[in-house]
Parts: sequence; structure tokens; C-alpha cells
Amino acid sequence: MTTRIAVIGAGSGYMPGVIRGLLHRAGDLAGTELRFHDVDAEHLDVMTRLARNMFAARGADFTVSAHTDLRAALDGAQFVFTTFRPGGLRARHLDESIPLKHGVVGQETVGPGGFFMACRSVPVLLEIADVLADVAPDAWIVNYTNPTNVVTDAVERHTDAKIIGLCDQWVGDTETWADLLGLPADGLEIDWIGTNHGTWAERVRLNGEPVDIAPLLAAVEPRGDATPHRDPVRMAELGKALGLLVNSYSKYYFFHDEVVAELREKGTTRAEDIMAMLPRYYAQVAAEADKPDPDPSRERGGGEHGEFAVDVICAIARDEQRRFIVNTRNRGAIASLEPDAIVEVPALVGRQGPVPLVMGELPRQVRGLTQAVHEYERLAADAAVTGDRRTALRALLAHPFVPGLRVAEQILDEGLAAHRADLPQFTKER
Repeated sequence: MTTRIAVIGAGSGYMPGVIRGLLHRAGDLAGTELRFHDVDAEHLDVMTRLARNMFAARGADFTVSAHTDLRAALDGAQFVFTTFRPGGLRARHLDESIPLKHGVVGQETVGPGGFFMACRSVPVLLEIADVLADVAPDAWIVNYTNPTNVVTDAVERHTDAKIIGLCDQWVGDTETWADLLGLPADGLEIDWIGTNHGTWAERVRLNGEPVDIAPLLAAVEPRGDATPHRDPVRMAELGKALGLLVNSYSKYYFFHDEVVAELREKGTTRAEDIMAMLPRYYAQVAAEADKPDPDPSRERGGGEHGEFAVDVICAIARDEQRRFIVNTRNRGAIASLEPDAIVEVPALVGRQGPVPLVMGELPRQVRGLTQAVHEYERLAADAAVTGDRRTALRALLAHPFVPGLRVAEQILDEGLAAHRADLPQFTKER
């Protein structure tokens, strides 16, 4: 039987990395039918031409079709790879800038910014799940759309669709800690546990053998330049203080006010920085698309993003029982969180999907924080599904970034007004 993979958001700037990810497993996916979908027909056309020529140049046995109609893209699919940004970078700029005006970190996946991203993303995923119920009820949604924990929770609790949530942050964080601890990245396995963009680790193995991280953390010298994705100095400082390996988003929680001051001083949001470079980026990709052997820019993700998703698809399709860090139902993996919480944990992935591995309790020093973030995420998913303003306010009040009722009300009012066109669930007649 021909494998059909629908890629929703195929006009994205990340698509060259997804194409490289598909080439990474071309032998295992030979004969696969790829259905690219996007609402931006121009960008979809560029990425479709790029994919066809990259596949042809490397002898990959894929067929590619382009669709602006969602149902046509999903019909008969076994896998649906979702990687889109509702509202585009304009909306991301609002996610980043509105909270900042009120002294709260503005970020696209965590805090109030992540809340508004969730409220835009969840209805689209629910629509996808609804269409799949008609045209491909057994398909797996392999989701990269942010915020992946909230999206996964909403789909799991409000539809019958099968979904696995992905984020490759753990890959980069593992590489960062390998460098800080003086360990080789090859063969290094870290048990990251928690919620997406809020994971921690006590257990580390190198080539299968346990590593005592306490003396390594004690000797860590904070070093390295911050990038938009990681801040190794703060990760090292916090790791030493907590006695844990921390994730790259931990700075927003433990250095919140410092980060707010830095974001204000910077003067532009990350979304504005990306919007400034995108015309040049897409022009380069478009120029490569029609070459006989394209080599598009790696500026928006080289291959890591795509390889992870494609590896997960292959693990399910081929029943590989591979270990990945994924977002899925807890089912007792983390004793400190309820069984139906969406958690980011090591899992074995095979034909039945992800089976989370038992990890025990969260470390006490981050247990309360992680539990608070989970409760926020549950409320955020409910608000995104229902469009209920009271639930939305409670979600913001539950988030550790938000200092009080007045700030929560101001951010919510301003955010709902600014995103009105993209939040129909909050504006419909009740």
C-alpha cells in the first residue's frame, strides 16, 4: 500500500529542512505520495518545485502534489505533518510585543504570547481532525505547530484523532549540555521530563552507562554567546543552582525581569527580525527551486527539524520502537502529574504510537513550577476550544509569568482585540 503523507504548512520557510528530512529516510519511504498543503499558493508552489527537483537530483522515489484545499490534501493520508503558523509573523509580533508592554515576557510559545498562539492554532487542528474523521480516520497527526503541548491536549481531549506532539528543542539542549559538561554529543542520552519548553533532567547516560552529573555541574564554567534559541551562560548558572540540567526556555522563568529588560532594550521583536530577512530568504529558495540540483538556504532550519518528524513517522510506519522525547499523554510516566496530562518525556515509538517510559517524580526544585505550567496549559486548551473569556483569564492568571489580575486583564483585552480576525471562537454569538 502506498504511504501518503500530508504536509500542512508546506509553504513555510522551514520546508527546505523538511525536504532534507524526507531525503534522510528516502530509502525507507520509497514510493511515498506527498501531499503539500498551504493557504499561501505562491510559497506552496515554490516549495513544491523545490521538493520535486531535490528529490529528482538524489533519485528519491517520491511523488509530490500541491493543494490549497485541505480535504483534498488529507484524503486517504496515513500521516499528517502539521507545521504552520496561523496569523503568520504579523500575529507572532503581537504575541511578543503585547505582553512586553505590560512587563511580561513576550514569546511565541510560553506565557501570554503562547496563549494567543494556542488560541489561533487549536481551531485549525480541530478542523484538521474533523476532516480526518471523514477521509482518513486512522491517520496520525505528527504535530510541530506551536504550542505543541496545548495543541496536543486539545486534540486528544476534544477529538478522536491520533496525535503525537513534537519539538526538537531537546536535541539542541542536549548538544548545549554536552558542550558545557565536556561530554561527547554522540552516545549522550538525557532523560528530559516535564512539559514542552519546561523540561528538566537528573538522569544522563553515555553509551548506555549512567553519568553522575553532580561533579560535572559543580565544575561547569558558564560560557558561550546567547542566540535567539539558547543562552548557555544562563543555562549553566541555573543548572549549577538547581543541580539539574535545564532547558533553554528556563531563562524566561528564572531570569524573567532581566529578559524583559533585554527585550525592551533590543527594540525589535524576533518576528520583526524574521520578517526583515524573509524576502531575501524566499528569493534565494525560489532561485534554487528550478535548478537541477537545488541547495536552498539553511537559514530557517537545515534538517534537524525535518529529520526528527520523518524519523517519528518511520518509527510508527515501520514499528521501529525507537526512543524519542515526545509530547503525549502522561499515563503514569511522571508521578507528579495527573495521568492524562500532556507531558514531554522519553517514549518508545512504534506502530501503536508513543508509549511513555516511567520516569518517577519531578525534581522537587522544579516540581511546583512544572505543575503550575501544566495547569495553565489545560486551561489554555479549554479556552482555545471554547472561546470562553473567563477561562482565558483564568489561564493567564495560572501562568507563572503573570503577576496579577490587572495585568492579566489588560493583556487579555488587548490581545483579543488585536487578534480578533484570527480568533473566531471568541467573537461568535453566544
